[in-house]
Amino acid sequence: MTLLFKVTGFLLIIFTTSAIGFIKSEELNLRYKKLCSIEQGIHSLKERIRLQGGEIDRLIHLSFQEYPINYSYLEKDDCEIIKDFFKNIGMSDTEAEYKRCELYINMIKGKADEALKKHRELSRLYKSMGVMSGIFICIFLI
Repeated sequence: MTLLFKVTGFLLIIFTTSAIGFIKSEELNLRYKKLCSIEQGIHSLKERIRLQGGEIDRLIHLSFQEYPINYSYLEKDDCEIIKDFFKNIGMSDTEAEYKRCELYINMIKGKADEALKKHRELSRLYKSMGVMSGIFICIFLI
């Protein structure tokens, strides 16, 4: 009976630490997806400004899937770039806004590429560390 409790406890420890590793890995993936979504929204806004013009608030709501932007899973630098973009939007003419959107698309594209690289490098590490730390804790408890 005690062997059953020990095995159950060990499996629970391994499962928990593995889950933490997988969750950490998924956070990296969610950052990349969120940056790509924001980049796509700015691209859509750029084209709407060029083609339609009009009230900028309406165009922003049409262009972005979620507005106001949810900053979860983003790093501090990402948030600063996005907040800076929305801070002064609509303050100049159509041509200047179009070029400004292009500038921020390139900046966010760079951040998204960085996030993808980081995801590829660290994803497997987090998953492996989760499993291995669970196994180490179980061996230590034996």
